[in-house]
Amino acid sequence: MLPLLIALIVFILVGLGLSRWLGSSETTDDPQDTVERSAEQLGQLRWREFAKLVLQAMRGRGYEPVIEPGVPSDGIPTDGSDIVLERDGRQMLLSCKYGSASVVGAQALLGLAKSAKLRGTHGVIVVTPGRFDEEAVRIARQQDIELIDGPSLWPEVRPYVAAPKDAPPPPPPRAIDDSKKRVIAWGSAACAAAIMWFVVGGGTAEETPEPAIAAQPVTATPSPASQAQAQAQAQTAAPQEVTPPSDIPTNQSELDQRRREAANVISTLFGVQRALWSTQSTLLVHLSAEEADPINEICPLLERYPELAASRIQLQPPAGSSKPVRFKQCRTY
Repeated sequence: MLPLLIALIVFILVGLGLSRWLGSSETTDDPQDTVERSAEQLGQLRWREFAKLVLQAMRGRGYEPVIEPGVPSDGIPTDGSDIVLERDGRQMLLSCKYGSASVVGAQALLGLAKSAKLRGTHGVIVVTPGRFDEEAVRIARQQDIELIDGPSLWPEVRPYVAAPKDAPPPPPPRAIDDSKKRVIAWGSAACAAAIMWFVVGGGTAEETPEPAIAAQPVTATPSPASQAQAQAQAQTAAPQEVTPPSDIPTNQSELDQRRREAANVISTLFGVQRALWSTQSTLLVHLSAEEADPINEICPLLERYPELAASRIQLQPPAGSSKPVRFKQCRTY
């Protein structure tokens, strides 16, 4: 009976000890990784949605937009130009560098300090859903320009981002984790008890085979509770795939508004001086430099609107350039 008593004590002590240790070790998501993933969502918004979020973040800092002539009451210019902010009688120039490009270069910052001085503001704030390269950061330090990239902007706009109304509740991972921890803890305890029973002489020929019952908790067959929890997890995770619907307005005014909105966003891209629709199916893009080739950034913006995805794009080089006019098309009919 002594070997059985020792094995039972080892089983209880090891089981309780492992349960407590495994219960205290909880894994959590990396906060920095969560911020970077969430910041990527900002680059998927439309230009006005992104500008509204940035203005809400600026209001959180105490700034209010200055409503200039021709600017709507919400403070967001329809032509995608820079916004003048005011706080305690001090004005700042807000520039939203929005587009599909993930890196903002130094070219996007050139002339901002001069523009701020001409408009009577005391500084410049540049915001992008992506990030700034090293040269842009260096120029910003020289000209006293505040840079806000996607990971830095996300904590400020997060309170204003509405959660999806029909999002399914997340699965309860703790219940599943606790079940696995119990199996690991008491299974290991049973193995330790069986080894101890053999060590102290419980496995000799004089002993009856009854103590072998202590080793029965070690089994490769999953318990019914574990199977039910695994099925519940699969059922909970299944409905998370949602296919976004494609919506093309039938109203001509709405189609024209979407066309203007796309042109305004493309006008803010790096290397683009301005963009406008020469016809309903041709987008005229005036380039600011000969070497500029923003087609890879223009296409994702047009493809957000199904009716504009196959539009003809006319890339017009700067005045005095010897390069010919180029015509591109992101998607065929």
